[in-house]
Formats: sequence, C-alpha cells, structure tokens
Amino acid sequence: MRLKTILAGLVMLVVALAATLVAIVKSTDFNAYKDLIAQQVKAATGRDLVLAGNVELGISLKPVLTVSQVTFRNADWGSEPTMLKFDRLSAEIELLPLISNEIIINRITLSDADVLLETNKDGVGNWVMGAAGGQGSSAPLPHVGEVQIERLKIRYRDGESGVGREVDIDSLNAKTAAPGAPIQLALKAAMGGETLSADGEIGALRQFSQGPFPLNLKGSVGAVGFSVDGQIADPAQFEGIDVDLSLASDTEVAFGDFKLPGKGPYRLAGHLTGEKGQYKLATASGRVGDSDFAGDLEYSLGEKRPLIGLRLASTHLNSKDFGLEPVLSGPDKGPKDGRAFSAEPWDVPQLDMLDADVTWTAQEFAHGPYPLKNASIELHLRDGKLTLTNVTGNLVDGRFSAGGTLDTLQVPPPLVARIRADEVAAVPLLETMGLAGVLQAKKANLEVEIAGPASSLRSLMAGADGNVMFETGSGRLENSFVKLFFANLFSVISVGGSGDASQVNCLVTRFDIKSGIAQSKGLVLDTPGATVLGQGNIDLRNERLDLHLDTQSKQVNLANLAVPMNVTGPLSKPSVTPDAVGTVENTAGFATRAANFATFGALAAVTGLGESKDLGPNPCRSALDAGVKAEKSATPGQKIIEGSGQVLEGVGEGAGQVIEGVGDGAKKLGKETGKALESIGDGINNLFGN
Repeated sequence: MRLKTILAGLVMLVVALAATLVAIVKSTDFNAYKDLIAQQVKAATGRDLVLAGNVELGISLKPVLTVSQVTFRNADWGSEPTMLKFDRLSAEIELLPLISNEIIINRITLSDADVLLETNKDGVGNWVMGAAGGQGSSAPLPHVGEVQIERLKIRYRDGESGVGREVDIDSLNAKTAAPGAPIQLALKAAMGGETLSADGEIGALRQFSQGPFPLNLKGSVGAVGFSVDGQIADPAQFEGIDVDLSLASDTEVAFGDFKLPGKGPYRLAGHLTGEKGQYKLATASGRVGDSDFAGDLEYSLGEKRPLIGLRLASTHLNSKDFGLEPVLSGPDKGPKDGRAFSAEPWDVPQLDMLDADVTWTAQEFAHGPYPLKNASIELHLRDGKLTLTNVTGNLVDGRFSAGGTLDTLQVPPPLVARIRADEVAAVPLLETMGLAGVLQAKKANLEVEIAGPASSLRSLMAGADGNVMFETGSGRLENSFVKLFFANLFSVISVGGSGDASQVNCLVTRFDIKSGIAQSKGLVLDTPGATVLGQGNIDLRNERLDLHLDTQSKQVNLANLAVPMNVTGPLSKPSVTPDAVGTVENTAGFATRAANFATFGALAAVTGLGESKDLGPNPCRSALDAGVKAEKSATPGQKIIEGSGQVLEGVGEGAGQVIEGVGDGAKKLGKETGKALESIGDGINNLFGN
C-alpha cells in the first residue's frame, strides 16, 4: 500500500507540474519573443526578419509554432528590399533536442509566399548569406524533416543579362529521413504559361549552400519530359554542372514566342557540363521527327548575345522535320493569280536572339524528292546575318553544292544564293530546283548565282542579279515542254523521239541577270531532227519572254518547217510565232550554211555529218563557247555558227551529201514557204486555243 501511495503521489505531482507548465505556456505572450527570434535569424544570416503578425504556440507533445505576415530582407544590393514574404508559416518542433541546443523541426507548412532570387552584376546570388559581426557561427541551422508549400511564387532575375523568370508553385512537398540525408521532392507548378512537375531526390540543405549538390529528378515542362541525374559543385553560384540530361516530347514544343522547328517527336540526351556561362552537352544523341543526330552541343553567353555551337552527324536528315518545306513544281503548285512567280510573302524572322556555328554531316539529307547522299552542311549566324558556307553531297550519281547569305535584320532581307551541280541526272536535279517534267538526261551541269530581296519569290525575281548556266548531254525533252516552246517545230525536233518525249543530243544555255532582266548569252539545242540556236531575254520583273530561235532541219523533207521562231508573251502562257523575215533568210541561206558548216559545224560529230576534232563531252557547249569568242556576226545565231566553224578544220564528205539533198529540196522551198507559215499559224492556234 505504501508503494502504491508513493506512485500515485508522483503521478499527481507530474500532472500538477504539467498543468502548471501548460498554464505558464498559455499565459505567455510569445509575441514578446519576436525580437529574440529576429536577432537569432540575423545572427545566422546577417539579414533582418520582420514578424508583423502574431506568434502562436499550439501545446502538445510536439508543439506547433505559427507565425504570420513575415518578411525577410534582401541583400543590400538587391533590386527590391524584400527577398521573402509569406502570409502564414507553421512549424512542428521537437522539444527534447532543444535542451542540447539542437533545433529539429518535424514539419513546416507554408502558404501564400513570394520569393525573389536574383544575382548581381558579378553573378553573386542574394541567397548567399553571411552573419553580421561574425556572430553567425554560434547560431545553429535547424534540421527540417518535411516542408509542405501551397501557393508559392518564385521570381528570378539575372543581374548580368537582366533576364527574368517566374515560377508559380501550386504545391511542393519535400521531406528527409534524417539530418544531412537526401530530400525527397514532389512538385507541381507553372512556368511561362507551361505546367511543371518534378519528382525525385535532391541533396540536403547544407549541400545547397556548401556543395556539391546531388540531384536525381524526373518530370515535365509542358509537353517536354525530362530527367536529370548528377550534381552541381557550387549550387549557390550555379557552377560546376555535371549531370546526365534527357529531354523528350511527342508533340510540338513552344515556350511563349519560342517554338521548336517541325512537329516532333523530339528526343535529346547527353552529358551536360558547364560553368561561368559556358555549357556543353557532350556525346549527345537525339531525334527530330524521323531525323536522327549525334554529336556535341555548346552554349555560351557571348559578348553581345548567346552563342550556340553544333557539331552533329546524322544517318538520316530531313529538312521537313525542321519546318523547311521544299519548293515543288507542277500545275497545282504555282500561284493562283495566273502569274509564274508566287507573291506569297516569305516570313523571314530577325535572327538576332543568338549567334550560331553549325557543322552537320548526314549519310542522307532529304530536301525534296531526291536525297543528298554523304551530305555536309556548314552555316554561321552572326549579328542576324545567316551565312550558309556550303551544302555539299552526291545527288544521284553527280555532285551538288550550294551556299549563300541572308541578312535577316534588313528590310527586305537581301539574299545571295549560289548553286552548282556537276554530272547530275537531269530529272532529280530539275525537280530539286522545282522544275519537273522538262528534261530527262543521264548527266547535267548547272551553275546558278542569284542575289535579290527575299520578301517573296516574285520580288526576288524582279530584283535579281546573277547568272545561270545549264547544260546536258544526250537525253529526252518532255513533249509538253517541246510543244510549248517550239510549237510546230515539234515535228522537226522530235525525230528520233517517242510519243511522250523528243530525243536530245545536247543542250546548253546561259543567262546573265541584271535588275530582273535575264539576257541570253546563247542557247544551243541539238536533236536528231534539228539544231536550234537561241537568243533574247526574259523579263523576270514583268514575267515576259522575248526569245528568238533559229532552227536548222536535218531532214530535207522537213526543211519547210525549220523556220526562225519568236517566243514572246507571259511566262505562264507564252506565244510562239514564226519570224516572217527570218523565214525568207532561212530558206535562201540554208544550202550555204549547210555547205560551209555542215549543220553548224561544231555539231557535226553529234549529227554524223562529217569528221571533226574532239569537241569534248558536250559539243553544244563547244559551239556556244566558240560562238561567244566570235567578234562580229549578223545575228547572235550566226555568231555561234561562225565561232563553231572555227572549231573545225574540215567538214568531211557528209557536207556534200547534205548539199545534194538540199539542192533537190531547195527548188521546192520557195513555193512551200507560204504553206509552212500557214501550217505553223494553224498549229499555234491549236496549241493555245486562240
């Protein structure tokens, strides 16, 4: 009975003491300790803490301290006086550790808070804190087991660039098992109008201030999923980044005004390192649409603007995946206003947000119907001026290259483009250039240099300067093209052809372009049925043709159709008419020209009329080159003829055979000339329906 009585007395004593303690705590005005709390915070951080609301303590085995309307002072150099402010904060505190001067907070809940994070011009963050008067070492930092946050706004401002960002956190939960242990994180927020979520593990609070700071997170920003695994050596300065990074999206990606090219899906992964404004994603790999790539990506702040460097290689690279659609030809592809060149405005953005250096190789680069094999692309962007140093590769069995410049800061942006193709099959070459259904040939050569305003295709052509050269060997002209430009001469030209194409022995043409006027430097076309020489100009500004074609039939029975032609009118619907004066000259001079030059001399090796020197791989080009060197002639056609004659020493026996045939046929030419003109006129009416 005595022991039971003693125990009962002890219990009553403890209860009495507890009751007394509760009574004391309840009667205590904790608002009186605001100054003490503020002093302790300043001792630890060197910053002022203002507790404008009440300080309350909920009594239990794990008391809960609640404060409201709190502000925390910013760094002295800060853009605003306050770094942190919130409406309400509650902290559940362990009592026993307080005896040993250790602060353990089981849980902190925070609501309706605003945090400003910023750096100064030297890159120092306002979260870097020091104790005032050297007193900070005596104030222990608390261990926080769990943090729960609702409605938190975090603003960030870069003092060097002036760039600002804002994150609105809807909810955040962070907890750790023990002091110094990793923090488990779950976040839902919004940034730049995009939702943000993250789950994973980051380092302890002391590691954030002292480093290195490990992190292993997965989440998403809008449509982009991400994962990051590694550490930051100095998180306070955001220096010493060393992480594995991956990004992925199955749909289009846009952040405000910034939009990734193409429609996706997108994949990017690599090892990210960086410090002092220099970052590198090494051993990177990824995809954009069906295009793959691997290599290194670099980013640096630069003197005027950020600089991006790409050194990539692809197995398959398609320009469509990056939003670059090829220009295709065809009756349903042109403008709807009856013109040849589209006036649809080109949207050329001002590329002054960053500079870039890009080197990209691809086993296959697709831009249009025919891919470029073993392609190499090099481009540079400086101060808004884009320089395409080169695009090279194999187009079918030939070689293709292109380059140029585009100054995006001028209005309209001036464009300079250079294109060259060597021994490329004509069909893929012309279709790549947007000209389908014209010519089929095994090998063709093309040289183009053009400069003009890049506001639309129509304005580019109207103000163009440059030159064009195109040549090809044996092949076939599509009959739709032949009929359009040669009208009734189709009967002469198509000898040796088929129902849908006319055989070509060789073809070469050159144009010099100045202020939208393309002046012919000569056109030579040789077919089994005839040889055609051309001159004139193309008004690209008004889209009109003014060409003259001198023709020479190789078939005496078709000589009445081999008359000079004028090709005039709009590009979209040209008019082909016989040259009445030239017809008489052609009839009278046919035998003489045939005797002296065996169907234009230099082409004898192709036509089989006589023997000649080696005229090279393209006799048409040899004829044109020789014609350009001729000093004086009656007509540009005769200039080519006279120059062609200089290429050969003799004509051979074939010329005599031609003369004999012409002698028999020439008697009939005078009577047949009128009939020929009538026939050609009827053919033109049938062709164009007028």
